Amino acid sequence: MKSIVTVNFELPTIEHYADYKSGQSLLDYDIIIFDPLFPYFDRIHFNSGGSCISLESSRRLLDTISHWKNEIKEALKAGKTIFFLLNSYQNDRMATGTSSPRKGENNYSTADVNNYSILPIEISVRNGKGKKIKTVNSNFKEFYEAFKEIFEYQVIINSDVSSKIFITNYGDNVVGGLIKLKDLPGNLVLLPYFDLSEMTEEIDGECVWTAEALRLSNIVVSQVVSIDNSLRSEAKSTPKPSWFEEITLPAQVVNIDSKIDDLDNKIAKIQTQIKKERQKKAQLLKYTNLLFENGELLEETIAEALQLIGYTVENFRDGDLEIDHIIVGPNNVRMIGEAEGKDTTAVNISKFRQLESNINEDFERDEVEEPAKGILFGNGFRLTKPDQRESQFTAKCLTNAKRLGTALIRTSDLYDVVVHLLNHPSDEVFKEKCRDAIEKTSGEVVCFPKPEFDKAAKCSD
Repeated sequence: MKSIVTVNFELPTIEHYADYKSGQSLLDYDIIIFDPLFPYFDRIHFNSGGSCISLESSRRLLDTISHWKNEIKEALKAGKTIFFLLNSYQNDRMATGTSSPRKGENNYSTADVNNYSILPIEISVRNGKGKKIKTVNSNFKEFYEAFKEIFEYQVIINSDVSSKIFITNYGDNVVGGLIKLKDLPGNLVLLPYFDLSEMTEEIDGECVWTAEALRLSNIVVSQVVSIDNSLRSEAKSTPKPSWFEEITLPAQVVNIDSKIDDLDNKIAKIQTQIKKERQKKAQLLKYTNLLFENGELLEETIAEALQLIGYTVENFRDGDLEIDHIIVGPNNVRMIGEAEGKDTTAVNISKFRQLESNINEDFERDEVEEPAKGILFGNGFRLTKPDQRESQFTAKCLTNAKRLGTALIRTSDLYDVVVHLLNHPSDEVFKEKCRDAIEKTSGEVVCFPKPEFDKAAKCSD
């Protein structure tokens, strides 16, 4: 089994990781995946504006660059394969010296430094982002198909490469390539950038990798091993002469190439279908925000849920007046909503201040003829399993709702409504009953109807 290390870049199924500042050797590993992004270094901030890396940090950075440059060269000399992720080109200023012309005043001399300095050769790149990429190297076709959804080139290569791997869809700019250096048998593979670091979720208070991140990471491992094997195999054979493309090949080779092209096209179509289905799934799973989210995500999902029921939902911005939910149904009942999520407590009275203010300021507008009905959407105890939650609104909250005639809606109840409507989108009778329940509830928790085949509703809070 080949050993793999990632440097300055984490993948969930690769055990070995080296921090940028670690000073670790690369010779213990067969395959290296390297991200050249500069980590944070202490900075000096100038009174006139701007900043540079501090003197001490500049020395550390130069030592670190020298270390990695040597390690990469030695790894290539030892025949290793290095996958170098083409992250954005960073040019920074570092302090190289200081002087004090006057008491209390420091002047710094500075020099440029860039994150591509760690390579044992100079390559010219320019920043330029995009996602439309095509592969021109058959060894990397499977790699591209697996990662084309997360590939995003950050730079364009201006230097010559030994072999082009990835180019832009338009203009044929090189965004990935293979570099072979004289007297260094290893392979330096320049890849467009990809990152799984945001594919995490919180489970039992712990941040863990998602199933999708684990799946993609496993593909990375299998692909880099496969590519490494292929590159090492090619290194043992005689390079094809320039006239090779002119020779006549057996008809079977042409037929096989045609079959491979057909299969590639089928794979591309299937990948497109998979992408569409995943997008549909993600849109449906978004409604689960009603069970455990707060803030903007909760507000957005409430709006989409109300639209399923048959309401139009808009937000209003005019100067200091910001209303997240202006809700109007087929009966022209006009309502204003506010949402609140609480981690481990019930929703309290504090949100009423904002709700009352919005209703009053809205009523002052010339085009509004009567005060809107208020709705407080609550997601109390949002981190607790819904059927194990205590009363989601405090006693004061319930008292104030009666005083103002406000309807209280538990977003977990709204989720049950959404699930039924997603399963039965043409159930217009159910939609009407849900709207009727919201519009006629005053000072209490809304008791949504249950579909005919469900058990009787339980709406005590």
